[in-house]
Amino acid sequence: MSVRRLLTLLMLFFLTFSLAQAQTAMNELISPSIKVLGFYSPSAASDRYSRFIQQEIASHDPANFPEDQKILLRKLGRGDALQPFTEDDRREWEKHLRRHMDDATVIEVLVSNPSATSDIGGFVQPDPSQPESTWQVAWNEKFLTADGEHLLEVRRGKKLPDVPQFRVVFVIHSWKQNLPLRSSDGELSLPPIQPLPERLWRLAPYQMPG
Repeated sequence: MSVRRLLTLLMLFFLTFSLAQAQTAMNELISPSIKVLGFYSPSAASDRYSRFIQQEIASHDPANFPEDQKILLRKLGRGDALQPFTEDDRREWEKHLRRHMDDATVIEVLVSNPSATSDIGGFVQPDPSQPESTWQVAWNEKFLTADGEHLLEVRRGKKLPDVPQFRVVFVIHSWKQNLPLRSSDGELSLPPIQPLPERLWRLAPYQMPG
């Protein structure tokens, strides 16, 4: 074999190898992926948690309703709903909130290149000891920009934002430390649990199940 032919074959080999590597890298870039960025406990920072609970109680106290809402309720014959909270009412509301929130966790994930089958409703904590119908699933989902600093709107008729990369924040109630978190793409690796950051208290405040 001539030296020239050998050099040509070597060049073809390295070119083929380089193209294969480039294709692999491209596939990784465009393949759907889900990565957990944050695993949070709202109740871990007790002062911030207590402040949120008091704010929620105050927002539901008829004494603090906007005047136009009070006028509307009176017009609808619902003036009886405008009685200010008593101390017992406040205690009941706090008990109700803590029953839902004390053991809740907030998960923040980065979604890249979602596929047609990507399903935010697929986040669940499976519990083999319980019927599947009682497993805890994602609640109060909020979509954020890829940097996590702004809310994203989802167009009507769409399930996901029209961007190649975004974050989604959601709640899992009654979190069990010994059980995994599963997505529509499989089980997810979780970082150490941290207090809920102020950014998410602001962008994705907890909402009670209806």
